[in-house]
Amino acid sequence: MAGNSDYYVEITTRLRAVQLFCDFLSEGGSVRIASTEAAPFIDVTSDLLFRNRAEAERLITLRRQLFPDRANEDVTPPLYNHH
Repeated sequence: MAGNSDYYVEITTRLRAVQLFCDFLSEGGSVRIASTEAAPFIDVTSDLLFRNRAEAERLITLRRQLFPDRANEDVTPPLYNHH
């Protein structure tokens, strides 16, 4: 049973990371790459956003299939409590 729980945590953690990266890109973040050191940078933001949204959907589907009883749990971590 612990193995299943570990896999659930792994999928959920990956899902949250992908969603946060999508949020970053959607809110104005950008990604530019160069094919070589001297080449000009090319903006690949829209491609990465598309791919990561698809990855998030795949992870959501996988989690629903493997863990139907916990598939709709919120993946947002609780905010830290600052004292």
